[in-house]
Amino acid sequence: MQEKLGLGKVVGLLAVVFAIGGILYWIGDPTVTNLHFIQAVGYAVLSNYAIILAVGISIGLAKENQGAAGLAAFLGYEVIVQGTKSISSSIDIGDKGSIVLVAGLIAGVLAGYMYNRYHKTKLPAVLAFFGGRRFVPIVTAGACLLIAFVLGHVWHS
Repeated sequence: MQEKLGLGKVVGLLAVVFAIGGILYWIGDPTVTNLHFIQAVGYAVLSNYAIILAVGISIGLAKENQGAAGLAAFLGYEVIVQGTKSISSSIDIGDKGSIVLVAGLIAGVLAGYMYNRYHKTKLPAVLAFFGGRRFVPIVTAGACLLIAFVLGHVWHS
């Protein structure tokens, strides 16, 4: 079994992903090659930085680098961003809004923690399908719902 990547390796991996996004964006620039589709791909990587950050951190912090933690991080990120926006319509959830970075960091760390704590949870027989790794996105979304409630009331953009 493979252990956690560790924070240093996660930061290195994310740096490579964002560097590739930046390089693609630069290559597609009209002053370089004028290939708009390459620039669009680079922009897609760079503009989704918060989601990439959440998934990367959660997989890096989870035992065995499980993809279930990544899925939980994505779900948690969306719960925080959409829940916060629905409580306070003045919050900017675009790719330049600071709430998306905070949501990505919180969802990533929380999903990694939740995976390590709940990935072996056994539920009663009626709910057994939702136990184990399947329980991690559920509990992460619940915790992120509480975080969205708090951020929606205290966050000012």
